[in-house]
Amino acid sequence: MLKKWEQNGKQFLVFVPHVAMLNKVREVIKAVLASKIKGDTVHAADEYRIEKVQKMRNKEYTYLITTTILERGVTFPEIDLLVLGADNSVFSTSALVQIAGRVGRSVSRPDGDVIFICDRYTRKVKDAQKQIEFLNKKAKKLREGIS
Repeated sequence: MLKKWEQNGKQFLVFVPHVAMLNKVREVIKAVLASKIKGDTVHAADEYRIEKVQKMRNKEYTYLITTTILERGVTFPEIDLLVLGADNSVFSTSALVQIAGRVGRSVSRPDGDVIFICDRYTRKVKDAQKQIEFLNKKAKKLREGIS
């Protein structure tokens, strides 16, 4: 997926359950994607978090690897996302739904990829998937009604 997003020129977020995973995931992404792709990590205690989020908004970064700090309150148009360890106890059903809500927040691209990677397909992941599908159908009906 990361290579597909890179080829399509899409920005993306990667959510991880723990701060300790941020740099490890960044190293893997750097190894997999072209060196011209820029990104960074961000978490609640990161003193440069505001600047990093602004760089993402300005499209200076192609990706951010983050904890749940970007679960709410931030919008990046035309974004895709991946949640590593979606079955981890850090991610509740509502948190997964909120995270998925970062995608599709643009009139020019009201959809996008949301990928949950997990060891076990748990009830909370299934419930989040059902809620997201329901909300997407509801939003589609609203958009069609407005058009």
